[in-house]
Formats: sequence, structure tokens, C-alpha cells
Amino acid sequence: MNLPFVLDVAIGLIFTYLILSLLASELQELLTTVLQWRAKHLKDSIEVLLSGGSGTREEERVRELVSRLYNDSLLQNVNQEAKGWIANGFRHLSSVFFSGNRKGAFGGDLSTGPSYIPSETFASTIIEQLGITSLIDQLTEVRFEGFVDRIVGHYCVDASGDAEIPSDEAFQDDWQRGSIRVLAAKAGISGLENDPSFKLLVEEYEAILRSQQTKQADLTTSIERLAEALEIYMATCCDPESPDPAQKEYGRRLRSLKLSVFGKDNDRAILSGGLKPSLSEIAELVNQSSNTYKEVLGKYERLANVARPLDAQVNSTVQAQLQDYKENLEPKDAETIKTYDDLPAEQQHIFLETALKDLTAAERQQYEKYQSYKKVRRGLNQLPDSVKESLSILARRAQTRVHQVDNELDQFRDEIALWFDRSMSRASGVYKRNAKGVAILVGLMLAAGTNADTFHIFNRLSSDDSLRRLVTERAAQLDLSPTNSPRLSAQLEDLKNQTDDVLREIAFPISWSAVNLGRQLGCQPRDPLQTPPPQALSQSEDNQFRQEWADLYKACVVGGQATINTPVPLQVAEIFVHRPLGLLRMLSGWGVSGIAIAMGAPFWFDLLGKVVNVRNSGSKPKAKSDLD
Repeated sequence: MNLPFVLDVAIGLIFTYLILSLLASELQELLTTVLQWRAKHLKDSIEVLLSGGSGTREEERVRELVSRLYNDSLLQNVNQEAKGWIANGFRHLSSVFFSGNRKGAFGGDLSTGPSYIPSETFASTIIEQLGITSLIDQLTEVRFEGFVDRIVGHYCVDASGDAEIPSDEAFQDDWQRGSIRVLAAKAGISGLENDPSFKLLVEEYEAILRSQQTKQADLTTSIERLAEALEIYMATCCDPESPDPAQKEYGRRLRSLKLSVFGKDNDRAILSGGLKPSLSEIAELVNQSSNTYKEVLGKYERLANVARPLDAQVNSTVQAQLQDYKENLEPKDAETIKTYDDLPAEQQHIFLETALKDLTAAERQQYEKYQSYKKVRRGLNQLPDSVKESLSILARRAQTRVHQVDNELDQFRDEIALWFDRSMSRASGVYKRNAKGVAILVGLMLAAGTNADTFHIFNRLSSDDSLRRLVTERAAQLDLSPTNSPRLSAQLEDLKNQTDDVLREIAFPISWSAVNLGRQLGCQPRDPLQTPPPQALSQSEDNQFRQEWADLYKACVVGGQATINTPVPLQVAEIFVHRPLGLLRMLSGWGVSGIAIAMGAPFWFDLLGKVVNVRNSGSKPKAKSDLD
């Protein structure tokens, strides 16, 4: 047995495995797509991530949270499912056989889910679903309002929007009185409630506060406007050239106040007032027992007192529209609509917009804020403790890097994205191990289905010179360059076409034909290369097929009698009963083939290229001096 012979046999085996691996990859991809293995594994991995492990007591609440995440518009945009009647029909058909493809498998009415979620999208979705952005805005709004009160003191706004400033006697402490009035009292100046300049300052601060609450100005701009308004007030009320020592002292104290509160570039106001929540405070917002959340809760309760009547008014109008809508439907259709939530999304929007037309602009704003609060509170009530704990840990991690960024929320989002990426990397390893197990099962089934017996293939390649030579020649003609590797999906189709051309020319010893099975079991009735008897040539193709199996049965089963009318599966079963060693050898060959197929087409492609290169290299040419 020389080296070229060994290489030729190896090329034949490797080429056979390559062909079967390509077929196995197609089957596995089909199963993965139909059963949505990737999407389901991703969803399960997210549930494990949020629950802090598998088998925890909060699994049900975590599943509800994941369901809300999957119904979020951001994640639904990631799920690019096929459209059209063919795709929908196939999806409905698969749901009949596979419960995991039915509605609700991914939350709500979703029957499909994304196979991949970018970490940035996941982080943004979970922040949105928890209402963290809304809570941050409300916390900033509450603190900004307190910041204004700390400077000018408590005041009231009448129905016309004018500021009503109480007298000093109405306040119980200096905090309610405000820094400016406290400084005025220390400088010997009283009666600021009657001072037009101070009233103008309060009204300007009220206008700035409203523009910040309605998102007409951001926090930085609002702080700058506060500082500018205070500067104008100082220039108006405190003339440095005034002979009144009280005014001079008052002006000096105001300048000191402005510097201590706003700083040189207004940057101190955000820090001293706590106007921009820290990362730890952001994490505390999801904990309803924290002091940070209670700051927001106080504002929510004040808003609720005003907005509840508006909410009742809108609900009453919507219910009236719903009743009219149901009366115009067929009875069977009306029975399916019990509540407002049962309506199509477009119809819900129409009903709500119609009801909101009865509200003023200010009332509508209060109503929408109230609805936002209710949604956030519902979400927080359902939030698992494991998620709260994880977010707190992530906030502490991000706090160490917060000096590198200007926006704490962006840093928090990045930390969540990193947390997701690391978890999905581990989940990817689990999926690959599971996929390898599936690949082995597919390989074994494919080996049995095609009767790919490694030992029989080896024997045929070893004993049949023409087959071995033909396989080697055709394998060498394949484009085995790295650019044509099946790892590159764009080149996979070309490789399949090349192997298909070879299969049409070569009769591989992998089939459930009577001739091939007879060779495997060593009981073939005649040499298949011999010319068949004349009576066989006159038979129809179907009768020839049945006659071949009947002849095989007679050759393999001693004393066996079979006709062309005997069912082929019955003949094969009896042959295996009488040839147990042959069956055992076939099973072993299938096992080896199945494991080889599971190694994947890229592996066999690379190996085939290396072996072909070794075979084609030949022996090293002799030097000229040796020839002389």
C-alpha cells in the first residue's frame, strides 16, 4: 500500500463526507428556521439574564417583563419576518405541528421573534419599558422646581398666570422664604413682596420653570436663563453707587449668592441643586421604596389629584364611542370586543383623539403626563427584584467611569449593553454546544437515510480502481481555494453546484439500492457489471427493481423464497434478521459517518484542499548533479 493509494482513498472518503455535510447543513438550517431555535434560545437567554439564573422564584414576573420587551416597537423593528401569503401560510402550517410557533410564544400575539438583538437596542428598550427616562425627567423637574423655590421662595400663580408673593410672615422657615428674601432681611431690606423688580424676577423664574417642564428648553438653557434673570434683577435693585448702605450690602450678598449657586459658568447650579441625577439615583428610581423615587411620587400624587377627573372624563367619552361602535357591528363581531383594549390599534387612536378634543391644551398635557406616570408605576410594580438588583450593580459599575462622559444616562445605557453582550456571549457558547448535538443527530439520520456506511465506502474505494481514480480526478477539479470555502455563504451555492455535477458522473456507494446493500452484506446474487439476463431486459423498470430485491433476498437468506410481489421493506427486514453481523457492521459505519458529517462542510472542505495539494505535489525533482 503506497502513499498515492492512501491519499486517493482519503480523498474519496473526505469528498463523500463533504457532500453529505453540505446536505446536512441545509437540513439543519431548515430545522433551525422552521422551529425558530435561534429566536427561542435568545428569548430564553434574556429571561435567564434578567432573573439572575434559571429556576428562580421570579420566573413568571421575568417572563412578563420579557413579553413587554418583545412587544416594544424597537424590538419589533428588529424582527424582520417574511411577509406575503406564502410565508404566512407556511407560518400557520408550522404552528399546527409546533406549539412554539403559535401566537403568544414571544409574548402578546407574537408568534415569531428576532434571532439577534443589538445590545444598544436591548439597553434602550429596557430603559424605555421601565420608564427610566420619564422618571429622570420628572425627578429633574421636581428638583428644578425646588431649585427655583430655594432662590426666590415659595409663591403662588393665579388663574391668569400672575405670580402671587406671600409676605414674610406667611413663611415658617428660611427654606420656604428663599435665599433672596433671607439675604434681604439680613441686609435690612423688607417688603420684597411689594417690590416690582422682585415680582418681575419671580414671574420670569415661573416662565423659565414652565418652559423647562414643557420641554421647550433643556436644563442647561434653563439654568442660564435663571442666572441671566438674577443678573438683571441685581442690576435693577442694587445700584453700586447708591448711598444707602443697606442696598450696597444687599447687592454684595446677592453677588455672593449668584456665585455660590451658579458658579462662574453656571456649572455649579446643576451640582449644587442635584439637578442631574447621579447613576446611583437613576438605579434607585426603579425601587419604589427609595427616597429618590419618593421625590417623584410626591409630584405624581399632586398631579393625580388634578388629572383623575380628566381621566374619568376621557374614559367616559371613549366608552360611549365604544358602545356606538359595537351597535354598528354584526352580533358575532360585537361579541369579540369586550373592552377598549380589544379594538384595533387604529380604532383605539381614533377614539382617544376624539375624547381628547374636549380638553384644553393644559388639561391634555396633564392627562398625558398622568397616563405616562400610570404606565411607569404599573411597570415598576411588576419589575422583578432580580432586575432591580442587577440595575443597581450596573449603576455602581458605571459610576466609576461617569467622569468620562457628560450624560449619566448614556453611560448607564452603555453599561446595560455591555451586560447584555457578555451574557449573550455565554449564551452563544451554550447554543453552539446544543447545535453540535443537533448536528450529530442530523448526521446520524442522514447517514442512515442515505446508507452512508464508512466501512463499505472505504472497501469500495480500496478495491475499485476505476471508482477511486474517477473520484480523485473529479475532486481535484473542484475550486478548493479559500475564497470558495463554505464558510463564505456567498460561495456556498457555487460549491453545491460543483458537487452536484460530480454526483451525476459518479455512482457513489451510498444508497439503498439492492446492488449496494448486497455488496455491504456480502451476498449479492451476481456481479452488477455482468450483462443482465435477457428476461430481465424485457421487464418494465418497476419489475426490474422488484426483481433485483427478490434476487438479493434469495442470495442473502438461505432457503428464502421471494417474488417480485413481496414488499421490499419486508424483504430487507428479513435479510437483516439473517445477517445480524452485517447489520451491526452497517450500524457502526453509519455511526462513524454521522460523527464525520457533524464536523461540518468547512472542515472537510479545508481538509480536502490540503490532501489534494499533497497528492498533486508529488516527489521532489532530482537535482541536475544527481542526474549526471
